[in-house]
Order: sequence, then structure tokens, then C-alpha cells
Amino acid sequence: MANDFKVVGNEGGGRSPGYNYGIDVLDRAYQEEKRLFDDAEDEHCKNLVREVAREIDPTHSLTIDVRPIEDFFEIRDKGGILGKKNVRIFFFVYKPKRKIVILGVVKKENEGQTPVAVKITMSRRKRLYLEAQTPES
Repeated sequence: MANDFKVVGNEGGGRSPGYNYGIDVLDRAYQEEKRLFDDAEDEHCKNLVREVAREIDPTHSLTIDVRPIEDFFEIRDKGGILGKKNVRIFFFVYKPKRKIVILGVVKKENEGQTPVAVKITMSRRKRLYLEAQTPES
């Protein structure tokens, strides 16, 4: 499906906004975010991603809880403005273009590991994004 890897927003890159990495947001991730959060929560989650984009190595943030999962990463956050919502923002770093690509957002309902279905979905979105970046021969 084309919507799985369509980039609907991007931000940052370079020195002027203070980011070390640009940010691409996939259409499905954007839709998930809008469905899960009110405006204040949405802005909080965007700020988490912006903070990670400022890091020298966004996969090892000094201020945000970032964990590896499969062949991508998750930003984990709960509490504060999110209340009891346990949020996961999935991303990977596309090194050739110094981009953080937001694959998806979920409100985690259970304790323990991320469900297999979520991992499969995010892996598929990553694959489709990478295929779209590769010029056809």
C-alpha cells in the first residue's frame, strides 16, 4: 500500500534548527498520532522526537528513553502530560540522508514486551520506506 511509506512531514536537518538529524514522518505514523493524542499530547510527543534528533547518536539519547527493538528503535514515555498513557514511538535512523524516520506510534496497553504484530508492522513500514528510497535500475 502506497500510504504505508508516504512521507507526510519532515523537519530539521542541519544546524539552523539545532538538529543533527532531519525527521521524516510516515503517513501511517501521522494518522496514528492524530488518533491517539490531543493537541498538547501531540506536541509533547513531537518534542520527544525533536530532542532525539538533536543528539549526536539518536539511538543512545542522553535525555529520552530510547530502546532497541528488532532492527529499529522505540521512544518510550509515560506520565506527565500523557497521564496514564504508555506511549511508544517507533523509528529508525536512515544514515545515508541523516534522517530519523518515524514508523509508527502506539499506546501500549499491556506490561511486557511489544506485541509481535506491532514489530511486524513497523518492520514492514521500514522495508517499504527503504524500497522507496532505492532508485530503480
